[in-house]
This record gives sequence, structure tokens and C-alpha cells, in this order.
Amino acid sequence: MRIEFDNPDLFSFDDSFASLSFLGRTEPALLGKVRASFEENRSFCQKYVRPLALRTDLALQRDPTALAGEMLKLALEHRRFSRVLPGILGGLSDGTVITPMITAEETASVDAGFVGVLSGHGLGMAALAYTMNLRLLDWFARETIRGEIQGPPFLIDCAITEPSAGTDMEEVALLPHAKLVSEARRVEGGAILNGRKCFISGGHFATHHLVILPFDRHDPVKTSGVFMVPSTAKGFSLGKLEHKMGMKAGPASELVFEDCFVPDEYIVLEAAKTAGASIEPLLLGVLGTTRVYVGAWATGIGRGAFEIALQFAKRTRYRGKTLIQHQFAQRALVDMFLNVHKARSVYLEAMFALMNASGGAGAPGFTSSAWFRALFESYPARKVRHSDGVRRMLMKRSRPNAQAQQRVQFYSSLAKVVGSDVGMDNCHRALDLMGAVGLRHDAGAEKLFRDAKLCQIFEGTNQLNRLHMAQHFLARGDASMEVF
Repeated sequence: MRIEFDNPDLFSFDDSFASLSFLGRTEPALLGKVRASFEENRSFCQKYVRPLALRTDLALQRDPTALAGEMLKLALEHRRFSRVLPGILGGLSDGTVITPMITAEETASVDAGFVGVLSGHGLGMAALAYTMNLRLLDWFARETIRGEIQGPPFLIDCAITEPSAGTDMEEVALLPHAKLVSEARRVEGGAILNGRKCFISGGHFATHHLVILPFDRHDPVKTSGVFMVPSTAKGFSLGKLEHKMGMKAGPASELVFEDCFVPDEYIVLEAAKTAGASIEPLLLGVLGTTRVYVGAWATGIGRGAFEIALQFAKRTRYRGKTLIQHQFAQRALVDMFLNVHKARSVYLEAMFALMNASGGAGAPGFTSSAWFRALFESYPARKVRHSDGVRRMLMKRSRPNAQAQQRVQFYSSLAKVVGSDVGMDNCHRALDLMGAVGLRHDAGAEKLFRDAKLCQIFEGTNQLNRLHMAQHFLARGDASMEVF
């Protein structure tokens, strides 16, 4: 029994985002851009992603070594990767922080696996941006756009997790105790990498890998480095492709480094040699952003479960009338609906905390104009922005004050935990309401159940994120409180 959808406007922009709609009174241009991006993404997901979702998931269950090539092709043809790039770099972003959050929910409500196809590249871009290496950021943007328009595709990932160090790699207080297996050593003209990274989102799609590892694994906080490694590099190889329970379209890969040489120009950041650089603000910045995305992503999964259960209740007869006419079903559906709005409210609040810490909703509109881009791309402008002085200045200015940083960390973990717990809860409720039908693959609910679980685990487990909230919220009022 495949669930068909007869009401794609169930969660309209105005119904879903009353707080954002209010912005139209003071920021009509901003609201117009966000609304247009939302509507375009909704149409894209309904027309192109939904028909692929279950078919792709089933194919990858049958052959766990396969890749979701059809979804990757769809993403490239519709330029979904350059939508995270600002117009000043030639990308298709509308210039707001808001749009990526709400489109993550919308897309995940249709297929979290498609978000998984995009996520590795997005995480790599976020990590690269926080290094403030503008030379490589310019190159990254140009290559991403060229790969979408001309081919072959240019995609990156971000490699943090190791076989014996997952959660420990995502919390600076735990990093000194992590059982690291990867390490770099300095040689003339560059560095040699050895070790392994695992569960790397998009690793088998990526042409380049943004790798975070230390020069001394016994002192990772002070000696960490960030490296850009092409897939063609000597000494680099792809290991196994993880056979995951959910989000099968987004590959999770093992990366292997065996005396892999990285030249100086691809050493993105070396904490010991870059003034003002440290692994702590990089991890806090990246995870403080991506955990909000996971919250929105998981909210979308929970919303998708609600929508499937609602359509099932409208079509299924029980004791002489449709299921939705029974009070027990109405109450179950309303509880799921409440869950969606609860999770959405939290990730939106986290998004606004991010915006406050970073200074605004996005880049000014004139930065996407032709004249400004021509000026931006001129040789004198490139020389200035690629200088060490500009990089040091940006590193200093990009760090929010201590109070704003604590607020971002608390809210981002809150969005991740609430969103993923709600997503899991709604999937449970959908299966309970649908009974045996819900266990069928073609009904869609069991796929969402498998997808939802991953959101409780990656970007730091929910257990870690709860401790992270204790550290950045509860401990503020108690200097004696020890968390880690």
C-alpha cells in the first residue's frame, strides 16, 4: 500500500513560519527571497525527489555497495550544491541564513536520503569557511559551479571521525583523551598523512576530502591541522562503504591514508603556525552551525511521518468509517503535529541565535550585483583578501563573544536533540497508527523510522549534546560544576 499525497500544500509557508512571515512588515525584500526559495524547493522535492525516494532506498538495500547515482545526477542537474554558495562567489544562494534551514526541513520531509547526498559537500564547505582560508574558498566555489555546469562534478567531504574516536573528536574537552589513529608529519614542501577516517558523509562521491587531524596525536588540541586531499592523491584510498540502517542514499565512507603527501598549498590550516588559529573555534563554529541543520533535518523527518500517517488515516476504513473520523486517531495525529511545531520552534530559535552571533541574516543584496562581483574578482581585491593579514582579521572578528558563543552552543545542541528525538517519536507513532501496513516498505513510514535514528547519533550523539548543553548553560551559573 503505497501512500499517495493529495495535499502538497499541507504545510504552507505561512502556516509553518508565522514568525518569519511577520518579517514581511519590516523586511519585505528579505521575506520575499526566503518565500521564493522555499516554494522553489518545495516544488522541486515534490516533482523530482519524491518519485526517487523509495525506489532508491530499496535498490540500496538490495545492493549495499551501490551508490545513489541517480540522485547525485539530479542534484547536479538542478544545481543543488551551489545553492549554499553566496552570489558574491557565483553561487545561487539567496544570501540568507534562513533559507538553508527551512529547506532542509522541507527536503527531509520528502526524503532525508537526498539531504544525505548533499550533506557531505555542505559540511565540507562549512568547515572550510571557518578556517578563513579565502584562497581555497574561492577555488572551492569556482570548482563547485564549474562541476555543475560543465562537469565532471566537484564535491568535497569533511573527515573528522576515526574508528576509535567519534564523539571524542567533536568535543574539545574530550579530544585530549581520544584514541586517535591518524597523524600528520611535516616534510619539505608539505605534510605526510597516515591513518583512517570513518563514517564520512559523501566520501564515495567526493573528489576532494577536507581532513582534520593533528601533527601530534598525543596533543591534538594544540597541533591540529586541516588538509585538502584529492581522491587522486598518492597514498589515499577509499575503504569500505558502510551498510547503514537509514539514509542509504547518502554514502558513509572510510578514508585511508598511507604516507599520503599533501603539498603546502593544500594545507588549509595549521594551528601551530597560524596566528589566532585553534581547533576549538573551528569545532565550535562548524558544529554550532551543522547541529541546527540536523535539528531542521530531523524535524522534516518527523513531519514526513505525520504526513504519511495523516494520508493513511484519510484512506483507511475502520468500523464503518475512515480512521481519521475516530477520536483516538485524531489525538494521535494532533500529538504528532504538536511535535513538529515544537521541534521547528526550537531550530528556528537556534537559527536566530546563529544570526545574532554572526551579525545578521545574510550578505547585503548589492554583493550579488555584477559590478561588485567584477570588483571582487579583480586581481588587487584577490591579493588583499588572500593575504595573511585579512585572514587573521577575519578569524578574530568571526569569533562571537563568550556569551554569544555559549548561547549558540546551547541552542544548536538543543535543536539537534529536540529535533531528532521528535523525529524518532513521530516515526514510532506513525508505525503504531498504521499497524502492519506501516511495516511495508512501499508505505514509506518504516524508511522514515530508519532515517530518523541516524539524526540522534551523528553531529555528536544526543547524550553528548545533552552534556554540551549542561556545559554551556547550566554551568554558567555554577563555577564548581564539572561536566567533562
